[in-house]
Amino acid sequence: MARPMVIAIDGPAGAGKSTVTRLLAQRLKLLFLDTGAMYRAATVGLFDAGINVDDPQAVAAWVCQRDIGFDAEGQVQLDGVVLPRARIRSPETTAQIWRVADNVGCRAHLVQLQKSLVAGRDAVVEGRDATTVICPDAQLKIFLDASPEERARRRLSEWPPHQAQPSLPEVVAQIRERDQRDSSRAVGALTLTDDAVHLYSDGLAMNEVIARITAYAVQRQPFLLENLVADQLIVGRSRQPGYVRVAVGDPAHTTAGWQLGLTNPTPERMPGSTRSMTRNLGGRQAGTVLQGQAILCLAGTAEDPGHVVALPMLPQTWYIIEPGAWHAVIQSHGTICAWAESSGIREEQRDLTNDQLSEMGAYTTVYLPH
Repeated sequence: MARPMVIAIDGPAGAGKSTVTRLLAQRLKLLFLDTGAMYRAATVGLFDAGINVDDPQAVAAWVCQRDIGFDAEGQVQLDGVVLPRARIRSPETTAQIWRVADNVGCRAHLVQLQKSLVAGRDAVVEGRDATTVICPDAQLKIFLDASPEERARRRLSEWPPHQAQPSLPEVVAQIRERDQRDSSRAVGALTLTDDAVHLYSDGLAMNEVIARITAYAVQRQPFLLENLVADQLIVGRSRQPGYVRVAVGDPAHTTAGWQLGLTNPTPERMPGSTRSMTRNLGGRQAGTVLQGQAILCLAGTAEDPGHVVALPMLPQTWYIIEPGAWHAVIQSHGTICAWAESSGIREEQRDLTNDQLSEMGAYTTVYLPH
């Protein structure tokens, strides 16, 4: 059996881990495990239950009796009851979460619950010790980071409107203090592992961060994205160079021929220069890399392109694009691709939005860094 695809995302508080992992899991159709939400749920429960939070033993005794998990929609549950996101993400909960996170007994109990939830499953796991304790063997580890100033701005943008808002320097100071405490704690310390990708999100839109992480995941497991774009793409592999069948013949048009050709990296196909996508109506199109490096970008089959996803075109592999799929091929300098398509194909083109161009650029940054 294939090894489960686990993407573990770690990093300091306020770096955007929860939002990124939630959207990433939705895009890749993987289980989403927000370990931080479990600590937050325990913190809310402690105060609701009237536990003496200054007594670490009492805190551990209460938390270790709790069943904390998620419902079908991914909302955190405490003993089967969903806790509102507004409560677990409130500034009050954030200020008190250390009472659970720094407690050795609490952390041991929650880590065991987390390991059980993700065992044997494809998943995206978010949390301060996701890469070191919960999923030390994850196929992909991401340390998602951002400057204290950027994290402070994000936190202030989400501040509850009915509460007095602190100044930016005050929040920056709080974040620096939190970082110091998180990196020096005796258990579950914030750590950048040697095998993690250190990804700074300053200046990157959310979709760019998700695109980069997706690209790193596809590099480790190419089938991950191929399964998600099965309505747009057929991938044919061979141990020997050769051809694959790209379309079923139409008896009513037995004289219809095929067009064969080569493509070079013309300006509109170069990294950073591709500004539009094409879809073919009337037949399939198949391509393979003969020399160099190329990536195939896809954006759905709707009337207009949607979110851009991309995968590197591998040697001895044919990429058969289904009719109606928006696509673009980006070729690095010196790349030659071979293509075959039905002579009856009709092409349509659409210019991409700035957000779609940013997504495409994020994939290019990972797949064609030079």
